[in-house]
Order: sequence, then C-alpha cells, then structure tokens
Amino acid sequence: PSRQARPKRRLTPGTMIGSQLSRSALVAARRAPAVVSRRTMSAEPKMHKAAEWETIVKSRPEVHDHLVFEGDYPKLGIGLGVAAVVIAGYGTMAFGLAHQQYKQGYWK
Repeated sequence: PSRQARPKRRLTPGTMIGSQLSRSALVAARRAPAVVSRRTMSAEPKMHKAAEWETIVKSRPEVHDHLVFEGDYPKLGIGLGVAAVVIAGYGTMAFGLAHQQYKQGYWK
C-alpha cells in the first residue's frame, strides 16, 4: 500500500499556534517603544550630593596608596609557602606525566 505524504502544517494566522504567535508579536511590537523610552539615561550620571561633604572626607582615616604587602610578615613563612606551592605544582605535573606514560604503554 502506498502512503501519501502528509502536507506540512504551516504556522499561519489561521491556526491556533500561528494566532498566538502573531498576537504575542503584536503585543511586543506595541510595548517596545515604551520599554525603550523608560530605560533611556540622561546625558550625565547622577552624582550623590551631601551637605557635609568636607566633614565626611576629613573623617576618613589616613591610608597609604598600597595596602597589600605592608605589614610584618615572616619571611620564613612566606618563603616556605611559596616553595610548597611550587613543589606541589611540579609534583602534580610529574605524576600526571608518569601516569600517562604508563597508561599509554610507553613506560613499563
């Protein structure tokens, strides 16, 4: 028995899905200008204004330009930490290399 190919359904405004799509597209097209006009920004950013700005600035503590490496850090502890990280890194790379060599049969 020969089967006839079914015609493909198109999403036209006459079908239920097509009417939903066209309706939602119509709503989106109508709302787009309102959404854009709501999100527009002024030419300059809004600056915060404080009545006692000079008092606020004077109340801040005096600090240096950089605060990261200031302090009395123990040189031995820092040296050991850096050495541990470097040794652990090389150790994991060496283990990975040896594992692949054994796994692929280059080393026995």
